Amino acid sequence: MASGIADYSAELLPFVAEEAEVEAFCPAARRGRVVRAPAGIPVLHPRTFGERAHRYDAVFYHLGNNPFHAFVYQASLRWPGVAVLHEVVLHHLIENMLLGESRYDLNEYRRLVTDEYGPVGRRLGHLRAVGAVTGLELFVFPLSGHVVRASRAVIVHTSAAREQVEIAAHGVPVTVIPHHAGLAPPEVAGMSREEARARLGLPPGAFLVGQFGFITKPKQPAAVLDAFQRLLERRPDALLLMVGENQVGVGVQEMLRRRGLQERVRITGYVDRTRFHLFLKAVDAVVNLRYPSAGEASGTFTRALAEGRAAIVNNLGPFAEVPSDICLKVEVDGDQVEQVARHLVRLAGDRAFASRLEARAQAYAQTALDPRRCAEMYLEVARTTAQRPLPAAAGSRSRLGLPINP
Repeated sequence: MASGIADYSAELLPFVAEEAEVEAFCPAARRGRVVRAPAGIPVLHPRTFGERAHRYDAVFYHLGNNPFHAFVYQASLRWPGVAVLHEVVLHHLIENMLLGESRYDLNEYRRLVTDEYGPVGRRLGHLRAVGAVTGLELFVFPLSGHVVRASRAVIVHTSAAREQVEIAAHGVPVTVIPHHAGLAPPEVAGMSREEARARLGLPPGAFLVGQFGFITKPKQPAAVLDAFQRLLERRPDALLLMVGENQVGVGVQEMLRRRGLQERVRITGYVDRTRFHLFLKAVDAVVNLRYPSAGEASGTFTRALAEGRAAIVNNLGPFAEVPSDICLKVEVDGDQVEQVARHLVRLAGDRAFASRLEARAQAYAQTALDPRRCAEMYLEVARTTAQRPLPAAAGSRSRLGLPINP
């Protein structure tokens, strides 16, 4: 599917399948795209999961805020398993399910936030009813506690996420498994920076900056553009590649127009995994800002490290736990534009420094973020979970009363 979590799962499954029988559940693809899975992994439709749920020693529910995960959320509450929280915050997903285009059930939303947060949740529901919301409340109130408490175990990607989840866990075991670094598709594995640029028609000697993944407001596109504009003062040949689906709309084009950057910035739209890795191989630096953070780990970041790319990130959330000699960090309460620009200028002007950073990044990805190592950790959770009784609060229906039928 067209999501980072789908890529994460598809890359992990072959390693898990070396020691376990695996079946995957995925809805039909949308917009004419085809669902692809690793060889030997059966892919079943979610509507068949209920009749098969009792057959498994362990079930992993990969959860994030992409609407694709609605069926996963519902199933995780009805048939308890291991909740893999790729983001601690699930509020965006639940709001979309209850207050989106296909359904508007304000009463159910108010009941859910009140159950989760008591009087504060009741007030939050009232503010939502009268329209006095900004979107920031989605980050402040994760709305994932009921998922945690209904699970047999929980997996998160960072220690900070574990600490946050354990507040609501009530004895549910929480395991940290780092976001693996993934593997480049075979057709581009081992390709050099120069070869990737030639394939993409990019200038061989220019300094290329990449921003990868969905273009959203939390990724601070304005700050990235302003910092890139300062880089152009030193490197007028520089290009910024924004590789991913634009979810900000015409606002991004307007940002480019106001800064006069139309000729120096290229927005690719959604690209498939192979082309994604081509762009990643082609760039000199990756900028990956996230504020506010939903506690999400970044697959684009770990893949950048695996490719040996210099990455610039916020010193916040999952990024804060990465050693400071592996990537370049930006403080959210400082001048982000100045900090990002300073890092870009140094990378563009000091090739020896950039090379050392790239080598450390790649070494870190090959050890701490090795997919096979992460798969072994999943298997250990599966073995332990298989021996643990179901939680007393195991539900017999979807929390939202919705059919498991995407």
